[in-house]
Amino acid sequence: MFQIFNINFDNIYKKENCNKFIIMGVLFLALGTLSFFYKGIGIKIVSWILAIALLFAAYLNLKNINELRRYAPKNEIAPFIRIQLILLVGALLLIVFPNKIQGIMSSLFGIYLIFSQLSKILKSRNNPYFKLGFWRIFELLFGFVLVFSPFFLSRFIASILSLLIIFLGVYLLSTGNRLRR
Repeated sequence: MFQIFNINFDNIYKKENCNKFIIMGVLFLALGTLSFFYKGIGIKIVSWILAIALLFAAYLNLKNINELRRYAPKNEIAPFIRIQLILLVGALLLIVFPNKIQGIMSSLFGIYLIFSQLSKILKSRNNPYFKLGFWRIFELLFGFVLVFSPFFLSRFIASILSLLIIFLGVYLLSTGNRLRR
């Protein structure tokens, strides 16, 4: 039963792995298509992937804390413990409330873009070599789009990841069919 996920990476392109490639390709195609057409599922998948990344960072930070406990005083370890708590709470929030956290992250990123571009424009207004170029206006407008439509960025990222998953599924399916011959 678990033999389906046991792939020998030394000789991965052997004929006996063709069915494994085909099954993984079909699964990736189904997941990519589902998350492409239903953006809510895609946003949840992106949130869960971010949560897994935060949990991995928390694991690495915990290893660092355990190493520091051998010789460092508690006041040097305290910032790492705060970081650990922030990483775990962030991962928990991304798992429990994926849509709301994605909306908040998009809005905060939009506010950052607006303020950074406005501050650059205001600082450089007396500079004779300053040009208000296309890229600055684009970043400013993109910031406003993210603030007023916070799920735009989340849907865009989910669409791109869905397309990548679909392309990976097509590649795995074609590799499995090629190995079958």
